[in-house]
Amino acid sequence: MPTLTRVLTPALLALTVALGACGQTPTTSAPAGTGAARPADPIPVSAAPGAADAQVNAALERFAQQLARQLPDPELRRAVQDQAALRFDGDQETLFSALAARPVGATTVQGLLTRGGLSASALDDVTRRVTNLQVAVRGPQWNAAEYTPLVAVAAQGGDEFAPVVAFDAQGRRHTLDARTPPTQPVVVVGVAERVDEQGRVMVPAATRAGTTAVPDPAASVGAQACDSWERLISLYVRDDHEPWTRGDPEIYVQLGSNSRDGLYVGSLPDVNDENKWYEPRRDLVRWSSTTMGNWMMYLWYERDGGGSLTLTIGADVKGVNGSVSYTVADGDDQMGHATLAFGDRLQRFALDTGDVRWWRGGCE
Repeated sequence: MPTLTRVLTPALLALTVALGACGQTPTTSAPAGTGAARPADPIPVSAAPGAADAQVNAALERFAQQLARQLPDPELRRAVQDQAALRFDGDQETLFSALAARPVGATTVQGLLTRGGLSASALDDVTRRVTNLQVAVRGPQWNAAEYTPLVAVAAQGGDEFAPVVAFDAQGRRHTLDARTPPTQPVVVVGVAERVDEQGRVMVPAATRAGTTAVPDPAASVGAQACDSWERLISLYVRDDHEPWTRGDPEIYVQLGSNSRDGLYVGSLPDVNDENKWYEPRRDLVRWSSTTMGNWMMYLWYERDGGGSLTLTIGADVKGVNGSVSYTVADGDDQMGHATLAFGDRLQRFALDTGDVRWWRGGCE
């Protein structure tokens, strides 16, 4: 897919954000001139997926319907439950390539599906069209010995909060609400979001989940040997933009400056819950006024994948104009951006986009 460029005009807001609506204690603002831009306007999403995504979704629906027809088999239900419970990527899901080989009676999961109505060629077509085909278990705890769930599709492209297609054991189609978590367990098929193109699990960040208490920002940061490091101390996500069909979110952060793009990109796969503090305490990039310019910008997004897109965001920080370009996917959900000036790097303060609030500092 060709790379697209979208330029956003700056809208730098003061960081005296009232947090009462989120049950948080208001805390210190950023230094004067350090601003948090409003969340980036979401990249327009068409009401219907593109041709490639439509083919993937059609393949997913064929697979989901046949899997649903076979789920009355208690051994298959147990195989799905046990494989997903291994949480190979930290969430309750499995690649179909791993599930397919699990024994079910005298055959395997793959054998059961091909024998039950999904021909070997049709299954090959599904796995060819759907790279990193995934089977997940969502919703409340599943008593696999007694309950046969619907099989839903986490569709690619379009509006990820659109009504969800699901199938029952008779192969009949149902529609579920993507915004309302189910009251019964649901098996969901889709594309794995926590693996790379080779199917390798993305390495989790060294993140320690915090409590609901606001981290103490009182400690000062002085000029030390490590004072050139930009450190992500803690963060709090208010809206992760992820429907229940996709499980836990895939939170990403990128950094760039007014003179250099692509300073840092990293995932925080252990940050899974909204309205909860996490403490990565991760050093991101070394500051240098000669190589990085006068200010730096954070960009937050929830990764959903898709074609490559270049997002260019302009800003004026303490009288210095500039812009930063980021490479994201056209399906990613923008969670906002914020800037900080080189002269403020040693201070510790919070930045806020509305979707994400985080404490950053020079070093510890």
